[in-house]
Amino acid sequence: MAARTAEPLDLPLPFLLWLMGVDCLSVSELNERAREALAGCFGPEVWVAGEIFGLKEHAKSGHVYFDLVEKPAAGSEQYIARISCAFFRGSIVQWQRSLHAAGLKGFTLSSGIEVKLKARVDLFVKEGRYQLIVSEIDPSYTFGAIERRRAQTIETLRGLGLMERNKARELGELPLTIGLITSHGSAAYQDFTSIVLGSPYAFRIMLYDSHMQGENVVKEVCAGIRALQKVPAIDVIVIIRGGGARTDLFVFDDLTLCRAVAECTKPVITGIGHEIDLSVADMVAHTRFVTPTDAARFLVSRVDGVWAFLEESSLSLVSHARRLLDESAQRLGRVAARIALATQQRSARARSSLHAALSSLMQGATGLVGAHQKRLVRLCMEARSGPLSALHQASHALKARQGLMLRDISQGLKERLAALESHERELELMRPARVLSRGYSITLAADGGVLRDASRAAIDDHIVSVLHQGRIRSVVCEKEPSEQ
Repeated sequence: MAARTAEPLDLPLPFLLWLMGVDCLSVSELNERAREALAGCFGPEVWVAGEIFGLKEHAKSGHVYFDLVEKPAAGSEQYIARISCAFFRGSIVQWQRSLHAAGLKGFTLSSGIEVKLKARVDLFVKEGRYQLIVSEIDPSYTFGAIERRRAQTIETLRGLGLMERNKARELGELPLTIGLITSHGSAAYQDFTSIVLGSPYAFRIMLYDSHMQGENVVKEVCAGIRALQKVPAIDVIVIIRGGGARTDLFVFDDLTLCRAVAECTKPVITGIGHEIDLSVADMVAHTRFVTPTDAARFLVSRVDGVWAFLEESSLSLVSHARRLLDESAQRLGRVAARIALATQQRSARARSSLHAALSSLMQGATGLVGAHQKRLVRLCMEARSGPLSALHQASHALKARQGLMLRDISQGLKERLAALESHERELELMRPARVLSRGYSITLAADGGVLRDASRAAIDDHIVSVLHQGRIRSVVCEKEPSEQ
């Protein structure tokens, strides 16, 4: 006959303690028995999945402490459950060795990532705190969670039509005022500012100091975007951080952060500092660069291009202006020569006409004097035979006629001389130098010809104004039609 096994008695704990001869437990005894009960319930170790929150590394011991939280599927920041975890240095070193042996060198712990860890369920007797003592973390689970979150973010952004929105923002040719989002004093900050501020251009940087790793990244980067896009003077917003493991950069796949980048009213440039993986923030940004240094060099090279264009345009403008001035000077010299020749010809004709008039006047005067002399001789002959009074009358008449003749000759000479002087004054006034000295100018068109009609000049044409002293080069910006 088989022996019957005794079934455990379902007795209350105080009665069991009484049977065991224990009337009362100390706190440490209670915590120790609770610890043993937990170990008996869960066994040596158990796998647990959740999200890391509040990760801290003890500087002296090298131990890592964090909380493992469970969040609802909707992605709320509130958690359903939470438990403390301790990852001691010895276990960390052994775990990292196993990762390196498997070729997984890009895995580091950080707040916000989802993990599946192997741990012993424990109770810290001194504090009475329920916790997990971690011995191992499965990286494949974390990478899978990152890829799932990344795919969900991309799908949501595409559904909202935000993947290309920021790329449509216009990036100015001279992005001299930069809104920078990064951690002040970090290597990324030093690399970026040393290149931008070390250039010969007047860059201005408005920094929004933000954490670039941990649970505060999303909140602070989004706040930085909201603040900087409200500043009218800012031309571009730059988000940079140094390189890191894949798990360090998963935060840049966060939907809230990526949506803030896509909807930003300013063009956003990213320099996240990783070469292999392309974050979703890189995908929705206006322009993406591998490192902060590359982002800084891009902005400097953009201004370099504008400066080179201005220098080339300036040299071309100077060369063109010199050529036009030389051609205009040659045309002006030819016009001046023609005016001088015309002046000399008119002056020569006027002098010739004056000499002819003077010669004609002299001939007329000579003939008149001869006629009067003949009449005088006749009168004298008559006076010999006539009375003396007739002689006096004739003499008086002769003097009167001489006076009239001299007056006519003098008047004619004065009129001729006055006409000559008038012609000379007109010729003097017609000289280009005298015309220019009175405040007038000669305007030469772009082809070097004299500009007499405003319709011959087009807007943005280069014209030259020749003054009494010097020349002025101008560009036509407005024209007024003639009122005639």
